[in-house]
Parts: sequence; C-alpha cells; structure tokens
Amino acid sequence: MLKDRAQKSTALRLSVSKRWLPQLEVEIEPARRLEKSKFLLTDIDVLSVASSPIGGHIRLVFDCKSGARESAIGRAFWLCGVMTRASATHGFVVLNDKVSVNRDHRISASDLAVSLLHENEFEDLAQGMGGTTLATDSATSNIDAWDQFLAVGTKYPTTSEYLSFGRSGYWMIKDPGEQCRKTVARLRAIKTELDPAKPEHLAIFGDALCLFLLALSELANRLFLVLLRPSSHEEFSSSLLAHLYGGYENLEVAQKIRRLTSGAASEEIVSIFPEIERFEQLVREIMQAPQQALPASLLAREMSFSSLVGAGITGLQRELLAESPYAPKFVLMAGEYLQKATKLPPEFGSYYSNAALELSASGFKKGS
Repeated sequence: MLKDRAQKSTALRLSVSKRWLPQLEVEIEPARRLEKSKFLLTDIDVLSVASSPIGGHIRLVFDCKSGARESAIGRAFWLCGVMTRASATHGFVVLNDKVSVNRDHRISASDLAVSLLHENEFEDLAQGMGGTTLATDSATSNIDAWDQFLAVGTKYPTTSEYLSFGRSGYWMIKDPGEQCRKTVARLRAIKTELDPAKPEHLAIFGDALCLFLLALSELANRLFLVLLRPSSHEEFSSSLLAHLYGGYENLEVAQKIRRLTSGAASEEIVSIFPEIERFEQLVREIMQAPQQALPASLLAREMSFSSLVGAGITGLQRELLAESPYAPKFVLMAGEYLQKATKLPPEFGSYYSNAALELSASGFKKGS
C-alpha cells in the first residue's frame, strides 16, 4: 500500500486532467557511483511530464506529506535539490491541513520554483491551472491501478530489472536517444520471462511502450526543429542516427565497436540499432505531428493500465483520440516496432495494435 495515498491520488488526477504523463515513486540515483552496491538517494512521489510551447518537455514533481509535523519550508529546500537532480522545472509540496504555512515561507519557496499548498487547496490550484482533481474515467489516474502495477515486480521477480529501470534509471537519463536505446535493451533483456497471456506482462510491455514513446516525442521534436525540410533520405537517416547516439562522434564509436564484434570490414555498413528501417519510418511519421507524441505516450500508459485492471476503452482514451487524432496511430506503430526490436512474441505488439484500432474505430462510429 502506497504511503500518502490520498495526496498522490489527487496529484495523479490533476496530472491526467492536464494531459501530463505521471510516474509514481521515481527513485533517484546518484549522478555517479563509487560503490559496487547500488544506493538510492531518495524518491519522488509523483513526477509528471508536460509539453513545452516549442515541443520539448518539462518536468513537474509532487512531494506528498500527510504528517502533521512537517516543516513546510524545510520540504521546499529538500525538493529544490531533488528537482535539480531530476531536471524538473517546478515542484509542489502538498501538506496536511494542520501544518502551518505562512506567506513568507510561500514566497521564499516560490523563489525556488516550489509551491507550498495544503491538501484542501489542491482543487483550487487545479482549477486555476485549467485542470481538476475530481475523479474521471481513467486507469492512469486510478491509484489502485498503480498499486497493482508497482506490485508486479514482487509477483514476477525476474522482471524486476526492467521495472527498476522504468522507475529510476530511465528518469535519470537526460538524452532522449539514450532513453530510446536503453528502453529497447532493458525490455529485450527480459524477453524470455514475458508471457502475453499474463495481464501483468502485457502491462510491462505497455509501460515500455509508454516510455519509448515519451523518449521518441522528445527526439522527434528535436529532429523536427533541425530538419524542417530534409533534402534527402540520407540526410534524414544520418541525422536521426546521430541524434539517437548523442552525436556523430558517439555514433562512429558505436559503429566501430559493432564492426569489431561482428568481424565486418572497416568500411562496411553495419546496423547498430534493431529494425532501423522500421524505426526511421516510425520517427518520420511522428514528425508529421510531433506535438501528439506525448499524448500518445499517455495513451499507451492508459491502455497498459486498462489491460491490467480489465477496464476496456476508458473515457480518457476517447478524449485523447478526440484531442490528438494521431495518438492511436503512433501507439500502433511504436508497439509493432518495439515488439520486433525486442524479439518478443507477436501477441504483445498485436494487443496494443488492436487496442489502437478498436479505439479509432469507436471514434469513427461516434462521429458518423
């Protein structure tokens, strides 16, 4: 059972109502390790990703404290440090109504890009931001669904390495290309442990699909701003690979390593990323509507949690379809790519492809 459950539930509802992508219980790792054993620094109750005006992402964090003996300004100072490590632009400290919060503390916290608020002020904040904390038909904003998903690692310990990456390592990576590569690699590492007949395993694939689309959203937006009108397929392909590997120098190193390990000649073209042609096509499609890739990521998470709790097509899925018509297509294409790139059973990709097609068909019937 999650601590500070009611506050986290409220943060989830606000995030989903604003179409931010939420992640619960993000574990913060050191920037560099000197110990052989892995030691975590702390954790973030709720981290949400929102779209920026120019197509990138911004991160928002929620620190939920239901105890009556907390220091409001003390939590603000703590959260400011956590925000720096997590690359977040703003934080919210949600406190018990009994905790004293004076205006000097609020303005001082505001100078740190932190907002201090009581539990009973949460809905006022949400309404002022054009959102709500009221319950909606959404699996992602359902705290019970998060309880189930976060317990998957206990039920299936062999999947814990990926699940730990999804809650921690992924969020510590600043480069979207590296996020893409490592999401594929971490999911592929547990491919023999996953069974599409198990809802929990479908949800794991959906979580990876969500994170993969989130990274693709950032990657495609960056590429879009660089290549508004690519002059050739070669220019697009080379720029995409350079972005994927964090620069041309890193790309050259990766290609040299692949040639050495494969025994290829020094000038021979080698493939260093799985299903690269399919990946290029996926990114090309996303660049047609790059602002809709983040909603697609949220849609993938909603489908993932819906499969876990048996919710079917939710109200949030229908709303995302109406607001971002390309989102189901991106989920379908990314799901098919991820399944082939990780060599998982085809049922994983087809589940999300069918879910996307069914959602699109329901929207078409409603509009006809």
